[in-house]
This record gives sequence, C-alpha cells and structure tokens, in this order.
Amino acid sequence: MPRPEPTTCASCGRPLDGGYYTLVDRPDRYCPGCIATRPRCATCGAPLGDQHWRLHDGRLQCAGCHATAVYDPPEAKRIYAETVAGVVSQFGMGLNVGVAFRMVDAPTMEGIRAQGGDIPPEGHSTLGLYHRAGHLRTIYMLYGLPKLGFRTTVAHEYAHAWQGERCPLLRDEELREGFAEWVAYHHLRWIGCDLAAQRMLNAPHPYRPALERLLGLELRLGAPGVIEHIKRAE
Repeated sequence: MPRPEPTTCASCGRPLDGGYYTLVDRPDRYCPGCIATRPRCATCGAPLGDQHWRLHDGRLQCAGCHATAVYDPPEAKRIYAETVAGVVSQFGMGLNVGVAFRMVDAPTMEGIRAQGGDIPPEGHSTLGLYHRAGHLRTIYMLYGLPKLGFRTTVAHEYAHAWQGERCPLLRDEELREGFAEWVAYHHLRWIGCDLAAQRMLNAPHPYRPALERLLGLELRLGAPGVIEHIKRAE
C-alpha cells in the first residue's frame, strides 16, 4: 500500500496550502517560507526543523542526520575498518603500506585540505580527505556524518589511498575522482544499499559525470579491467 503524501511542511509543520518544494530523492515536502528562510542542515541540506543540533565546530545538524551520525571515535574506527575490509575483499585493493585514520572537525579538515592546495567542488563541503605528508599517509573523516555517508566517504578516500600507492602518476582528475566514486558506488551495492548507490547517479554532484564515465568503462572492460586500466593510466 503506497504511503500517503505529506500534507504538512517537514520543517515547520504547517499545512502545505501554498505549494511546496522537495529535495532530490527525499519524500519530505517543505513550504516556500522554510526553503527561503530556514538555515540548512550542513550534511543533507534540508531546511532545519525546530529540533536540530549545533555541533561544536558550528555545523547545524537536522534530526534525521543526527539520528545515525557517527560521533564516537571507537565506533568510527569500527565502521572505517569494516569499510576498508569490504573494499579489499570485493576488489583486492590491499595496500603494502598502511594508512592511518583520524576523525576531525570541519576547521581542522579545511586546514589540512588547504595544506595540499586542494579546493572542494563549489557548494560542497569536505567530508573526507586522503592526505600524504612525507611517509605519513592518513584518511581524515569529518565527525558527525550519518553512518551511510560515512561509509561511502571512507570507500572513496580509501580508493585515493590505493591510487597513491598503485598509480602515483595518475593526473587525470576526472579519472581519479571517477574511480573513487566508482569504488564507493560498488561498496554501497556490496553491502546491499542499492537505493543509496542509485542516488549517486541521481544527485546533482560534480563528480557524477566522472562516475558515469567509469561505469561506462566497466561495461566495456568489466570490474577487473577498470582496476587494470587505472593502474596503467597517467
């Protein structure tokens, strides 16, 4: 039996008498006033309701994202290890030199990114980052991400760590980011989150064309062929 359509604004709770707005792949509906005036969740971009959270680094978190957010370092390490083990099991993408893991707040993340001179896609914050400083290799993750987004980002950044070891001369930015998204996409499918994987192809993210390029490459070469192609690319 189909779910009834929402008749009230998901943010303020008032009746939707004057039209409404929706976000990509979300059933919630929002009144024009909340879309225009309410602050947005730093994670999902939804207009905040009366119940929301302000994290210590100033980010605002909606109730939905907060419900599954990863704040606890031991829990973060467990999910990180599960994700890496899954990618290695699925694709055989092991590393000869290990990579450390750290969970940090937003200012720390942006400071680390600035050290490498990287600029995030316009309108998108940095959720994770693979960073190499001399012999030290680290994956940094933003604290407070919902669990599924956390796993997706870990898979993406681990792919960059693998690239750094197995194909350090790869300079094609679209190929680099497309492969990392391709690994994250397949990790979601591997853990049974097909809808979340499909959202990666529906959402207006700047890396989506790169992911589509890699999926097209997979159609021609197969998954093992994609990995071999990345190893040889420059």
